[in-house]
Amino acid sequence: MKNIYLLLIAGFTLFASPTFAQEATKTVFVELGGNGLIFSANYDMRFGDKINGLGARLGLGYVGGGSAGATVVTVPAMINYLLGKDGKYFEVGAGITYISAGTDFIDDGFSDSSLLGAMTFMYRSQPVNGGFMWKIGFTPILAEGIFIPYWVGLGIGYAF
Repeated sequence: MKNIYLLLIAGFTLFASPTFAQEATKTVFVELGGNGLIFSANYDMRFGDKINGLGARLGLGYVGGGSAGATVVTVPAMINYLLGKDGKYFEVGAGITYISAGTDFIDDGFSDSSLLGAMTFMYRSQPVNGGFMWKIGFTPILAEGIFIPYWVGLGIGYAF
């Protein structure tokens, strides 16, 4: 009988004690436009245990076909910072996008592969405890002799 009381007390203590949910600091998302240029699949993570703060992102984009059968592969790699709280954030970031394209696809000063400078200025909606996330904003592009300040991106995905 004593063991049953100890078991009941242990069970009550376990279920009645407060639990602290961990913030969803990782996301997977697809982005149209943005730093992947046309389309990219991405993984984003925070360096700490909070959503706001410093983080990084790595993606992979691919577009194939077209009239000349050319393909384009992009790899955006960014450092970013999220400002805000309660699921509403402003994302600011900088990094590079590696682009590899057939010469038939791009013929304006790019070689078969190039590095582009990339920035991010986006509104980001991401639930604190995880779930559906989305973001939208400006993603300026820099390259030798090229600056496109009004390039835009839209991302949707899942935070966990």
